Amino acid sequence: MDKQAILDRLDADLILDLTAKLIAIPTVNPPGQEVACARFIHDTLTGWGVECALVHEPDPARPQVVAFVRGRGEGPTFILNAHMDTVPADAARWTRPVFEATREGDLLYGLGSCDMKGSLASIMAMLKALNDSVAQLPGTLMAQFPMGEETDEPGTKTLLALGYVGDMAITMEPTGGRIGPGTRGACWHRVEIEGPSAHCGLSAADAPDVMHVAQRLMAEIEALHDEVGGQVHHLLDSPAARVTQCIAGETHNSRARRAELLVDRRMLPHESVEAVGEDLRARLDRAIGGRAGVTGTVSFVDLNEATETPIDSDLVQTLSANIRDLSGTEPEVWGPPYGSDMRNFVVDRGIPCVNFGAGDFRRCHQPDECVPVSDLLAVARITFGTVLDVISRPQP
Repeated sequence: MDKQAILDRLDADLILDLTAKLIAIPTVNPPGQEVACARFIHDTLTGWGVECALVHEPDPARPQVVAFVRGRGEGPTFILNAHMDTVPADAARWTRPVFEATREGDLLYGLGSCDMKGSLASIMAMLKALNDSVAQLPGTLMAQFPMGEETDEPGTKTLLALGYVGDMAITMEPTGGRIGPGTRGACWHRVEIEGPSAHCGLSAADAPDVMHVAQRLMAEIEALHDEVGGQVHHLLDSPAARVTQCIAGETHNSRARRAELLVDRRMLPHESVEAVGEDLRARLDRAIGGRAGVTGTVSFVDLNEATETPIDSDLVQTLSANIRDLSGTEPEVWGPPYGSDMRNFVVDRGIPCVNFGAGDFRRCHQPDECVPVSDLLAVARITFGTVLDVISRPQP
């Protein structure tokens, strides 16, 4: 059976029906409600005869799903990845039902329609189409349906650590049909400043003011933002630095004894978290300026690594060819400003990976989230064509 015959088995109506059913299953995170969705995916795929397993790590109460359509074992394994969880939604701000697929023209509304129930449905339909074809291609299609991506939990990371690995991967995050072969990284540091508490009536000579130090540090971070913003990358947005949280002060008429700031630092692939931490410590020292009785610490909180898959890689070139062949348009390469589980493939396991999915990411995490149906179906077909091209090749 040739590629076109298998592609033609991809059922557009099934994708839309599954998207609606998945939207109707709440998977809000926090608190993490993926279990019903995982069971629906598992039971549906199993009912179609697709090899499928529930993975009860890292959280037994929130199972993940892995599915396969195996080939002859002579070719590569291609991984498609889409997370099950969504962000919370304030129903009062929505003008349409949150957990109901509502179609208006080309737009399909509902929580997760874009991020990323439509992608879950597309992958399920691809598995069915390939399984029903009984084509027995050389390679294997693996699908991963992880938990916890929205809150940076180790869903995909755990699946990879358990050995669910392959030769290349697509995380089907919304890119509007553009190829996203890289993402900026982000790291977070907590800065704590402490000094003597004192009455506001005292002079600066009598007691240093922790709030003044915090203000000077904020000015340092603003200057850092301007400095790193001058860096230019061929694909990704420039780095950035911002204070995202500040907690300080005890009473209205006393100088702050303590201030705590959280610094968000967006990074390019060549930057290291160690260098970012050292720079923040130097800026904190300048802000303190030798004031007696004032101390400060910088502590690492968390890291999302920057990623980049070369544009001339087999994955990007094969995906580009399918965009040309199946949509009649020229591929657009784009650097998504958000993070994704792509980093787990590239950084943790060295697996070439790109973000590629339907919809405008700016509609995600917003009231009345939606995805264009035409985009959803086109991206599914292009993705499936790419998978078929790769797993049709025998390994060297």
